[in-house]
Amino acid sequence: MNSLDTIKLVIWDLDETFWTGTLSEGGVVVPPENIRLVRDLTDCGIIQSICSKNDLEPTKVRLQELGIWDLFVFPSINWEGKGPQIKEKLDKMALRPVNVLFLDDNPSNLGEARHYLPDLQTAGPEILPELIEWAKRKEKKDTAHKRLKQYKILEEKDQASKSFASSEDFLYDSHIRVEVHQDCLNQLQRIHELLLRSNQLNYTKKRIGIEELESILKDPEYTCGYVSVKDRYGDYGIVGFYAKRGDRLEHFLFSCRTMGQKIEQWVYAQLGFPELEVVGEVRTQLNRTECPGWINQPETLDGADNAPAEETLTCRILMKGPCDLSHSLVYIKGAGQIDTEFTYVSNAAGQVIDAHNHSVHIEGLHTYSEQDRKELADDCLFIDPAMLSGTFFTKKYDLIVLSTLIESTYQIYRKKGTNLRVVFGGNDLTDPAHWEGYVNQAYYTGGNTFTEEYLQSFSRKYECLGLTTPEMYITFLRNCLAWLPEDTSLCLILGATKLFEGQEEVKERHRRLNEAIKAFSSDHPRIRYIEIDDCLNDPSDFAGEINHYSSRVYYEIAQRMIEVIRSVTGKEMDSYSSGMVWVDNLTLRVRKLLKKMLRPDSSGYRALKSVYDKIYKKRG
Repeated sequence: MNSLDTIKLVIWDLDETFWTGTLSEGGVVVPPENIRLVRDLTDCGIIQSICSKNDLEPTKVRLQELGIWDLFVFPSINWEGKGPQIKEKLDKMALRPVNVLFLDDNPSNLGEARHYLPDLQTAGPEILPELIEWAKRKEKKDTAHKRLKQYKILEEKDQASKSFASSEDFLYDSHIRVEVHQDCLNQLQRIHELLLRSNQLNYTKKRIGIEELESILKDPEYTCGYVSVKDRYGDYGIVGFYAKRGDRLEHFLFSCRTMGQKIEQWVYAQLGFPELEVVGEVRTQLNRTECPGWINQPETLDGADNAPAEETLTCRILMKGPCDLSHSLVYIKGAGQIDTEFTYVSNAAGQVIDAHNHSVHIEGLHTYSEQDRKELADDCLFIDPAMLSGTFFTKKYDLIVLSTLIESTYQIYRKKGTNLRVVFGGNDLTDPAHWEGYVNQAYYTGGNTFTEEYLQSFSRKYECLGLTTPEMYITFLRNCLAWLPEDTSLCLILGATKLFEGQEEVKERHRRLNEAIKAFSSDHPRIRYIEIDDCLNDPSDFAGEINHYSSRVYYEIAQRMIEVIRSVTGKEMDSYSSGMVWVDNLTLRVRKLLKKMLRPDSSGYRALKSVYDKIYKKRG
């Protein structure tokens, strides 16, 4: 039985459902009440889409003639099966099947859709009279079509994302701006509506009345805020809310409209990863380490957010490492041929794969046989076979940029009686004292599901060697220089040792490793390094953890990479020509104000711009 009051989306079949007749076989007759229904549903804030076996162009023309084509989003008009298309549509729109009604005259199409989405509401055209009367009675509270416009933005973004090599590249290009506001009482009604309606990204799921919400907002023991989001495609308005009491989040929820942008993870990081008991199912899991680098990126002097440097450098580069490299790369696109081996998620098992960036696994690329790699993959559930391959030693590069951050935090294991070594996580997998933490996922698991039986089995086969020592890493560098072509240079990213409060042991390990690398590089000109310490100004440059940073720091790392690339290629370039100069928010506002006050072609504007540019060129 269908529940009309829960519907957020109606998906229409056309032939013999929305209209009478078959468009591909001749004329169709469109009941006026169905056209009125489409308009009424839109005015009620209910979104509408199409899933019809027809040719796109004549169908679009007919709906344009009826004046309603623009009232539909994500139309699927083709001759393919409807079940998979509806499932894909709902994934893109971040809607639950239980909140969707699919209308079709063909029972086979309805059955196929329910096969892919068992909770989907379905009906034939016989429901239309009931639906028409229901829409007439329902309050028309979205006559400005705000919800429709939001899904039009989502549709535009989906089309735009197809031109990018990865979803992360698209997110960086979207120029996402997130603001956290504390004047919650001024938005009481909207916050309460969000609290009641949000499901898929509602981590606490505490449905309370508006009076209780108002009481929380006035209670000095609570820290509350609401979240608004804009990007280059549009303004999403208020999309999130949190209420924190002490070190614990009592409410933490977000609208599904921005799903996939990791707004919730960014806010969680800004709050310092407080305690949070997740209730029920959520579409996106949070973690205590990540702060998405594509949110609130620095702006450029040209007023265009985060335009990447379009350097024309004729060199071949490999960048291998976690987020310190992937988040920096966005600022140096176009710098020759760049291959990347970054942290990724295994499609097969959903594992977070980052240990392939460790020196142990890099050495394995050169020393392990195919049988060795198969043996490791069979033994270690945290090993994705793809991570045991790579182009580090098989492809000729002018420069390899390599992060050292993982060396100070991940444990090394050796298979007993062999020289085979693997790397995983920060707590010893072979120590029974840690097994409960891994099984209950209190420790970092990288998306793996550990059981005590597996950990017992692993401990019988493997022994823990501890963390990378400076001596081990220098041996690794000696091997790399011997195994790589003589004209390949290495640029190492050195971990932070200052300004961060806490993680003292990690800081000390970074310090010892950094000193060893710097000493070794003085006698080996093929070794270059970039010190993250040089990019840090104050504790706010960290994103909740010693190995994660603000966008400004990633930008500074990128600038230093560009200098190393220039040095390796021998091509002299003015660092300002990259087109990326970090400026603080205050000076950027001054620049924009001047641009509004003075014509860009005026002598006054040119003079002020010249002074401004010289100052920031000198800052480097």
